[in-house]
Amino acid sequence: MWDYLDRRWRVEAALWVCYWNALDREDRQSVRYCADHSMLLSVFWTVALVGGLMAFGTVVQFLQGGCR
Repeated sequence: MWDYLDRRWRVEAALWVCYWNALDREDRQSVRYCADHSMLLSVFWTVALVGGLMAFGTVVQFLQGGCR
């Protein structure tokens, strides 16, 4: 069990590094491969998207309510 988790973590770390290096090189095929195979990247971008939407919603709510 621990071997599997350790191996999976190492694979995720390698895919994370692969993704950001591929972005720097502008290598679309490598970006796509790393993104398709990494669960960590999917979670990262989902959290970034949800966080951005929540921040946007907070600003809209503030603007609708005014400065009370």
